[in-house]
Amino acid sequence: MNICKELKFFSKESLVDIIVTSIIGTVLHFTFEFSGKNLLVALFSAVNESVWEHIKIAVWAIYIVALVKMAVKEEREYNLWSSLFFKVLTVIVLIPVLYYLYKAIFIVENLIVDMTIFYISIIISRLVEVIVQNKCRISAKVEDVYKYLNLATILLFVIFTFIPPRLDIFKDKKNNTFGI
Repeated sequence: MNICKELKFFSKESLVDIIVTSIIGTVLHFTFEFSGKNLLVALFSAVNESVWEHIKIAVWAIYIVALVKMAVKEEREYNLWSSLFFKVLTVIVLIPVLYYLYKAIFIVENLIVDMTIFYISIIISRLVEVIVQNKCRISAKVEDVYKYLNLATILLFVIFTFIPPRLDIFKDKKNNTFGI
């Protein structure tokens, strides 16, 4: 049985998803400071200006929007967990690739370019999500694997908030520190 749907990237739902994810991600950039550096808020907010923390706020914004959609939608989307995983993986890959590429070419930091990379990554991640959702249905067993991959991703972001590896992607470019 073939249960493929038409591609609906240019839909109202996609536009709302992109806008809401972008707004939540932008707000999460500031919530740690606004909270008085609350450690619970640190779990899902940027705790410094590293590339990793900018990935983290995009990832958490995606998961927050997904949770709201799951709670509100009556019918379950096809390939829910796999499409969510690939959406998250897209921002995990795109943000650092685009950031380090532009940094290698232009050598300078630019806030507008950083923000543009963040928003372009969110847009492309939504496209990836829609493509995966609209492929033929993935089996329930494989979907379960993707559910656990999403949980493992969340766990890694929590761990790396408090115990970041000593790699450049985790280094706060403003004060040359790692983590909180």
